[in-house]
Amino acid sequence: MAMYNYGLDSFTHVEHLYNNTKPIRGTNIVPLGDRRRRWECIIKVSPHQYVLSDYGERQLPHTAAVVWTRNAASTHSSVQFRNENGDYAHNGRYSFLERCMPTSMRFVVNSGKQYIHYDGSRYYLPKDERKPVVFTTSKQTGVWGLTTDPHPVPVIRVRVNKQAKAPYKKAIDEYLHWAWTMTPILEGTMDWESNREARIAADRMSGSTFKDMLMDDQHEQRTTMVHAFLCGLANDMGNRYWHGMAINNNVSLTSDPKKFRAKFNAWVNNMGEFNDSFEEYREVK
Repeated sequence: MAMYNYGLDSFTHVEHLYNNTKPIRGTNIVPLGDRRRRWECIIKVSPHQYVLSDYGERQLPHTAAVVWTRNAASTHSSVQFRNENGDYAHNGRYSFLERCMPTSMRFVVNSGKQYIHYDGSRYYLPKDERKPVVFTTSKQTGVWGLTTDPHPVPVIRVRVNKQAKAPYKKAIDEYLHWAWTMTPILEGTMDWESNREARIAADRMSGSTFKDMLMDDQHEQRTTMVHAFLCGLANDMGNRYWHGMAINNNVSLTSDPKKFRAKFNAWVNNMGEFNDSFEEYREVK
């Protein structure tokens, strides 16, 4: 089944397509494109409103992906876009919106969030059918203007749970000093294979398992975990290791004590699951 970019730029264009497309035989369904994709259709709500539906002919305007409306005087028209509900991917809706955009607009998915892009700006489209993004234009200007308030963008912030981390503070400090001492030795053993093995081991050592290791200075995985930490630090510093031989322009992993400490602390927070995530909102820029 073919999928088309519909390029419907105006209320008049939508109206013309509806009036000049034969319904699917035996039904009142007016398809948007490929007639086999009968769930993608145009619904005439009234002479002044049309729905572009991705859920068949019974979709209502307040849940529809795209709604075109024209005022009674035919001087202004608007187009509104909706996401679906729920904090997960709605790939069918994304595809439909992308194909229904007027040619001057784009539907954008970035970092798990969806936006309508127009005239150099992007407008966040929440995963909430009650929060559409609406643009309006006049017959005289033909320029779109946003007529809904911009929706703030949710961002995930991370904060260290100091109370949860407090019982491990002494053990973490001791592990940091031991890691610093071991680094010149371990760096001489770093190659593609040993780094891979250390990372695999680290994938199995998080949360309570990692915290148990912090409290046991004789734990068999302490050296391997430092090796895994050094892999990340080396990557941040642009170092490369191959067949046990460090590349000539590699930087010593203990060359910057402040960076070493900061990266180690962040690594411990992640491995020990001492971070709490929470959602904040910011305005789109």
